[in-house]
Amino acid sequence: MFLTLLFKNILYVSAWLIFHPCLIDALQERHHFYYRYTVLTKADKFPNFTAEAVADDRRMRHYNTEAEDWIGVNLIEYDGIKPLPEPYEPRDWYKDQLKILSNCTQCSELHILQRIIGCKLEKFPNGTVMNLPVFDEYGFDGDDLMVFNYDTLQWIDKSPNAKEIKKEWDHHTDRKQYSQHYLKTCMHWISIFNNTNKSKF
Repeated sequence: MFLTLLFKNILYVSAWLIFHPCLIDALQERHHFYYRYTVLTKADKFPNFTAEAVADDRRMRHYNTEAEDWIGVNLIEYDGIKPLPEPYEPRDWYKDQLKILSNCTQCSELHILQRIIGCKLEKFPNGTVMNLPVFDEYGFDGDDLMVFNYDTLQWIDKSPNAKEIKKEWDHHTDRKQYSQHYLKTCMHWISIFNNTNKSKF
């Protein structure tokens, strides 16, 4: 009787250890890669344009208007895989969008346009990899502005400020297709970089 009860307790504890969600989460590897852009109308002591590439919370490269080129790790070919390209839009494009949103060319007040574009994935102990939703999001003056739907190739406006810009962006089919290709490349690149490309589901 005692041994039967002891065996049941051991079995219960073993099952709890195996299936407890906190422990399952602890065994998973989470990886991400993204580019982040920030544009300011009134920079003062700060650069009016900054960009950075971040992999698993490590800033690999960064750029601002005071530098002539990207600084940091050179994203050269990794094990035969071409480096992740920088997003489609040049620096001046971001400045133009900020002028439209702020409705001024020489603003005395501060306005901020931000963008983050990248991907995430999870790797499980058995080697399987799950691709999490990729993301391409814009914010204006601290509020959500626009989000790109990877599946439908459509922009989703999150603010009344985005209505006019959305109409223009929806007509740029080449830009939307590039964004889709970029995000696919991001997922493939991060899999290779972190050696998480064993299998997927």
